[in-house]
Amino acid sequence: MNKLSNLLMANVPKYEITIPSSETSTTFRPFLVKEEKVLLLAQESNSDSDILIAIKNIIESCVDGIEDAGSLPLFDIEYLFLQIRSKSVGESVNPTIICPTTGESISVKVLIPDIEITKNKSHKNKISINDNIILKMKYPTLNDLSKREGVLDYTNSESFYYLIADCIVSIETKSDLIDATSLPKEEVLDFVDSMTKSQFENVLDFFLTSPKIEHTVSYTTSDGTERKVVLSGLSDFFG
Repeated sequence: MNKLSNLLMANVPKYEITIPSSETSTTFRPFLVKEEKVLLLAQESNSDSDILIAIKNIIESCVDGIEDAGSLPLFDIEYLFLQIRSKSVGESVNPTIICPTTGESISVKVLIPDIEITKNKSHKNKISINDNIILKMKYPTLNDLSKREGVLDYTNSESFYYLIADCIVSIETKSDLIDATSLPKEEVLDFVDSMTKSQFENVLDFFLTSPKIEHTVSYTTSDGTERKVVLSGLSDFFG
């Protein structure tokens, strides 16, 4: 970096932030013009993988202490990116929603500081699937999303078959603690295959109740009716 760039970097502001999953405090800066250009190019390409790479690079560049954003849970990624974006571009976003009742397109305004991470009180990362087996789970990460071309379909349990295997950390019985991450992937997949339907759905519930960024917005349709919709995930806020 040349001397002129150093002059600018010395005055870039820093902001405090708490990483949701670990509840550790750190600092971050706004993204720079060169980083915004990469993000805009990724968005123009309409490539989910390019956008994910751009977001990963921005978080690693802007947030102190994060060297591999790909290993962070998705709700961390979404929250961190929103906070960086709020200090870089502005504190409001104007997504366009499709009213589920009337089908019309409506632009709404959302203030980023109002967006929160919602946590289900019943959520837990240790799941008892029978009287003898407890699974310890990890949250899906940006790397997991990249392997699935940027899409996790929470309404399709079949799509979670491989994701569940990727997210099992350990399998605990009354006599043993098995490190699932050290096992061949085929063995873990066979374990998932051997679950009953109710056991599979019990594990699936871990993903459905995981922390997520959400915000309820009110809007008025052309018939004069005031309605509400819940936005969740980056795609909703930048749609």
